[in-house]
Amino acid sequence: MKALLATLILWGASSSADIINCDFTEPFFSTSYSMVQQSLTVIDIEANKKVIKGVSFQIMGAGHFELWDKDKNVLQTIFLNYNGSNGMSDMLYPYEVINSNLVYDTGSNIVVGGCTSNFLHAEEL
Repeated sequence: MKALLATLILWGASSSADIINCDFTEPFFSTSYSMVQQSLTVIDIEANKKVIKGVSFQIMGAGHFELWDKDKNVLQTIFLNYNGSNGMSDMLYPYEVINSNLVYDTGSNIVVGGCTSNFLHAEEL
């Protein structure tokens, strides 16, 4: 029920400039998705910035979301499970994210990170 309520809040908030920020380690990079701009910004450890435009936010089910590029390729899969982690900090993130190599190429490694939004924030363990 908590995941469904948060899904509805996030979905309803899409018209109010919601931002989803994700952090990753090994390799170190971060992403920021803007629902209003429909763009995904990627920043690596050296502060190199890449912006992917035309990114849509898809609700796949309760607590399960995907970011798609204009060709409907999955860029990130996001789960609202209150179990996200950036891999190094003592923070617990409300969202867990799986990154696609289309966003940041990590070779054959699957990279999992943690995300926050305007409405749901990380908490210290």
